[in-house]
Amino acid sequence: MSRPLHIQNLRVTRKDRCICAFDQLTVEQGERIHIQGLNGSGKSTLFRVIAGLEQDYEGQIDIPAELKPVGFVQQNPYLFRGTVLTNLLYGTSGKSIPHADDVAREIADKIEITKLLDRKVKYLSGGERRRVALGRTMILSPALLLLDEPFADMDSPGINATSNYLNSLRDTTILISSPSPLPEMPLLTRVITMD
Repeated sequence: MSRPLHIQNLRVTRKDRCICAFDQLTVEQGERIHIQGLNGSGKSTLFRVIAGLEQDYEGQIDIPAELKPVGFVQQNPYLFRGTVLTNLLYGTSGKSIPHADDVAREIADKIEITKLLDRKVKYLSGGERRRVALGRTMILSPALLLLDEPFADMDSPGINATSNYLNSLRDTTILISSPSPLPEMPLLTRVITMD
């Protein structure tokens, strides 16, 4: 039995103001959890702590080896200059990923961005940029996936493609943040509200 992700008494404070507070969260391997809350409730900060990007906090964060590597697609993902394909392959540089180009094209097909592979990223819409960032992360096969408002700026086809792809990731533990209910995700195990 694998150990779960565990968060206990998390507090992140800036200028004497608590910007993120989470008393307890235990996430079993393979769970899909929706972290729901209004803007400013601390969702992004929570994800930054779990991803290791935020080091200044109080409390306990225990991420077992079974849930590493951690993939994090931020709310406003940064894309590198160049094409969609070069962005998808960016994280594979220096890593041993067999047939990385084929894997990138397979993921692009699943999230329905194949027709965009040769397009310069500066010409993408906000929703297309989010799908590219998701694809770039998934090439590295993260065991734990953190998605900060992944459906923002997406049209209906983009939402459908993304939710179908996420539903297909049976072995990946997924935490999704958003201020509102998610599109249909039948494998969602819990909804947790941050105030």
